[in-house]
Amino acid sequence: MALPAETFRPSEKKVLSIGDLTRRIKKCLEDTIGYVWVSGEISNLRPAGPSGHLYFTLKDEESQVPCAVWKGFAGRLRFRPQDGMEVLAFGHVDVYLPYGKYQLIVEDMEPKGVGALQLRFDQLKEKLAREGLFDPARKRPLPFLPRKIAVVTSPTGAAVQDILRTLHTRCPATQVLVYPVRVQGEGAAEEIAAAIGHLNFSMPDVDVMIVGRGGGSIEDLWAFNEEVVARAIFSSRIPVVSAVGHETDTTISDFVADVRALTPTDGAVKSVPRLDDVLIALEDRDAKLRRALRTRADLARSMLDGLRDGRTLGRVEEMAQLLGQRLDELEDRLEVGAGQATYYLREHLESLGHSVSACFNQLPTLARGRVEHLTDILRSRALRTLEGATSSLRESAGKLEALSPVAILSRGYSITRLEATQEILKEARQTRPGDRIVTRLGEGQVVSRVEDDSSHATHKVGDADTKHAAGRG
Repeated sequence: MALPAETFRPSEKKVLSIGDLTRRIKKCLEDTIGYVWVSGEISNLRPAGPSGHLYFTLKDEESQVPCAVWKGFAGRLRFRPQDGMEVLAFGHVDVYLPYGKYQLIVEDMEPKGVGALQLRFDQLKEKLAREGLFDPARKRPLPFLPRKIAVVTSPTGAAVQDILRTLHTRCPATQVLVYPVRVQGEGAAEEIAAAIGHLNFSMPDVDVMIVGRGGGSIEDLWAFNEEVVARAIFSSRIPVVSAVGHETDTTISDFVADVRALTPTDGAVKSVPRLDDVLIALEDRDAKLRRALRTRADLARSMLDGLRDGRTLGRVEEMAQLLGQRLDELEDRLEVGAGQATYYLREHLESLGHSVSACFNQLPTLARGRVEHLTDILRSRALRTLEGATSSLRESAGKLEALSPVAILSRGYSITRLEATQEILKEARQTRPGDRIVTRLGEGQVVSRVEDDSSHATHKVGDADTKHAAGRG
């Protein structure tokens, strides 16, 4: 009997981490439950993402469980799961450690109910049709008279006997090879596909392949509805006749094969012609060929008789005379045409010569007039350009004269510079006693010498210092 937690001292308590607890639960579930079959309805189905895994929920009236199908198992499912579909799922219970949630890891699954096989049939048919396996353009015609036929079927069923009997009755010369396989049960589809591949690889002399079996339920015929068989037929180099079940039975193999037969016997009928019919057709063609050769011989004999009697030779001589007369007429017409052509050509050349001479005579006059016209245009444009330049020059000279310091001096102003440095004087303090200064007037200039100190400068005009404008600048 477990004691209350209060009776343990703290040092005696065994504390588990959440991870340890979850791992214990995980191991307990795996050891206790193991692999199981579960029935339920699919909901919340998520399409396979980049990982290729499938995730959904299985539920019934009482509860629900999360499910996962890993990529390797998802690729082997023989139908396409959908929301709302009732299924049987096979797998084991697992616990997802990060969240502590249990889930069912599904490794196999099949639809539940009477329509499960029909659903698988419809989904596979739709898939293969999208990939082009049923395209009529790729189907090949059977050879007219095959020399070797391979039959892929069960060696013990009634179907193989019907096929062999029909082939022997219709065309005894045809060689028949029976490739024994299982046609129903676990692994039957893989055996049929392997047989088709082996015949293509190792027996290149086979002209036609019959693949089929006798009638039965949809479960009995299911090997011929498997994808592996459909793809083997699609890849076959040898033309394939699908002869499965009765007339009302339809399998995926019927849609992929080059020829669909209603029954195994009908498959044998469509593979070879009846030898008696071939012989009758050959005799009929032989008779037609003999009649055609006889008619050609009679016609040749009649022509030979006509040549021997001379009737045909007479017509040949007459034809030669007619041809000679025709050649004479053509020669006369050629001479007349050549003369007329020479005359017309000479006239045309003379007319062209006159036209060229007239053009050369008029050329100097036309050129002279053109030169005079261009000269007048050039002279007019030069005068207009010169007048514009003169007017612009006058305008610029007027502006320059208005801005010239000389023009300002003519109105009574003057400019004074130090003679030594030519510095313009603006203030008296710029000079010293004894400095010579030059004053520029409107006409001429005056040279002076500073007598007093620069702050109270006075000017004394030196002897003979006044010069006209024509003297120093």
